[in-house]
Amino acid sequence: MSALTSSERHRLRILTDGTGDSHMLAVLREHPKQALCFLARSESEILGWSLVRWFKPFCERPRNAHLSVFVAPEWRRYGLGRALIEEAVQFAVAHGLTAWVYAGGSDQRDFYHRCPSVEHISDTPFRMR
Repeated sequence: MSALTSSERHRLRILTDGTGDSHMLAVLREHPKQALCFLARSESEILGWSLVRWFKPFCERPRNAHLSVFVAPEWRRYGLGRALIEEAVQFAVAHGLTAWVYAGGSDQRDFYHRCPSVEHISDTPFRMR
């Protein structure tokens, strides 16, 4: 987060919830040592992000990670979301974590089913701890 400019942090807020703090920014602020964010950028604009969040140190069990992804509406259907979620899954697997995604709607479920490395899809929202 410290590497982002204030305009980039503002862009992330706008992308994710329009006004206040985004889920991704809240997680990174509250659990910086238990979360990692991947960004998709053009030269000067953030186009989307994926987030990996875990609750215990890597050495403790259970070893689950919650993954999220968001792509700006005008940049959807170009493969950015799939690339971002694949990067997040690869990170989780490399650290011995089981990657879970939340899909509350049919569009989300359809998207995750098209991502070859996504194996665990939950229909229950993840809690902010």
